[in-house]
Amino acid sequence: MRGAGTADHTGDSSHKNGSIDPAVEKEELRRTMASCTVSGRPLQFGKETIVACPYGRLYHKEAAVEALLKRKQDDSDQLGDHIRGLKDLKEVRFHLSTSADGTVIPVCPVRGTELNGMIPAIALIPGGTINVISERALKELGEDALQEYGPSKRTIKLAPTAAQLKEIQEQRSSKKTKDKAEKRKRNEEEKTEPTLGDEIRAKVASKVKKSEALSSLFTAKSK
Repeated sequence: MRGAGTADHTGDSSHKNGSIDPAVEKEELRRTMASCTVSGRPLQFGKETIVACPYGRLYHKEAAVEALLKRKQDDSDQLGDHIRGLKDLKEVRFHLSTSADGTVIPVCPVRGTELNGMIPAIALIPGGTINVISERALKELGEDALQEYGPSKRTIKLAPTAAQLKEIQEQRSSKKTKDKAEKRKRNEEEKTEPTLGDEIRAKVASKVKKSEALSSLFTAKSK
């Protein structure tokens, strides 16, 4: 399936019959938050530029650029058709901390909790700098969080599981269908409304008709 990225495992046996093994889901959440979707490498927080796609998948920017170039060269597609170019990839800023073993980890700047996948993380779009905070922090602080880390017109849920990704894809597909229908309706309404050109032509035709009527009147009197 195109558009899902290389790290999806929608065929995982743990998802059969709608049931998900909590241990498997926990591992999936950790892996998705910690890995570059296109290369599978561990994300280098604080060392490499990290970008997010509209589905919330995370990538090393360099790996995503290489995948885009490869797509142009040999028509291969490791990213999915929801990523048409760099404009669809948003650079995200993680607030970082150092764990006891010296590992650099992403944390919520509000609550200080590690964003390890099990703590839902969101990116605030657009913002001059796209900050990443925990979903819970935004719910608790609301506008206060946006004033500090926004402004934000929308959010992207980061590192979704395969099941969450499917839901996001369906929502985006539904929105695109709705937007296209609304655009088609607007175009049809605009076609039925008289344009400036139509109004000018109508006025000219009216004057010509009036002139012809006057001309015929004077011609009739002269006979």
